Amino acid sequence: MKPNTTLNNEAPAGFNLAEAGRILTSAVEATDFAGRISQFSGCLLGRPYVEGALGGGPDLPEEFRVSLDAFDCVTYIEVVMALALARTTDDFIDAIRRIRYESGKVDWSYRNHYMVDWARNNEQNGLIANVTTGPSTSEKTCTLDLIAGLPSKTISFRYFPNTALEAVVERIETGDLIFFVSTRTTLDVFHTGLLLKGVGGSRLRHATRTANAVIEQDLDEFMKTNIMAGFILLRPLCPR
Repeated sequence: MKPNTTLNNEAPAGFNLAEAGRILTSAVEATDFAGRISQFSGCLLGRPYVEGALGGGPDLPEEFRVSLDAFDCVTYIEVVMALALARTTDDFIDAIRRIRYESGKVDWSYRNHYMVDWARNNEQNGLIANVTTGPSTSEKTCTLDLIAGLPSKTISFRYFPNTALEAVVERIETGDLIFFVSTRTTLDVFHTGLLLKGVGGSRLRHATRTANAVIEQDLDEFMKTNIMAGFILLRPLCPR
């Protein structure tokens, strides 16, 4: 059974309050939500990639970690989304907590470890819309059992196969999130990033182990050089 963990207003471990304030101030002219996502994701380009940014485990007290200095692919999109949602550093901390943890409860068992859970919980929170719909989608069923301490579970979800990219590209909007679907039967998603729509095609911003940094590259290029079943497309929302 999950412990009865409650929300709190404590700052995350190692959180640089001054840097968060500086970054938030840098986007005062970006008034629309997509523009804020574009602005903040661009501010973080070039920052280092770090493996296992959140640490922790099923038998350890959960440490609420937020870094603006280095990212893995998930913490990068979480930080960008939270910055876009926030006007103050307190807003930012609260947004990260609610994006990362089911019900906003800082506990390892409440953390959105699998990205299908991340997507479902944040859709229920009204923070994203799943736009992976329509006749171009396929269904994947997999048994998730890779994380020690979590019970195995079988789940099914919709995704766009690689071959659907050309048909789907017109749906993409700046700020959309993209989850790349694994070909493995024991894993849902192997990588994440966010998208910018451009005249010459969509661009992918992501924290990647390959470059050891947060980079921007052509979406087509990434998809051609990586093995995947397809992708999930999600749209961040700014609650009214």
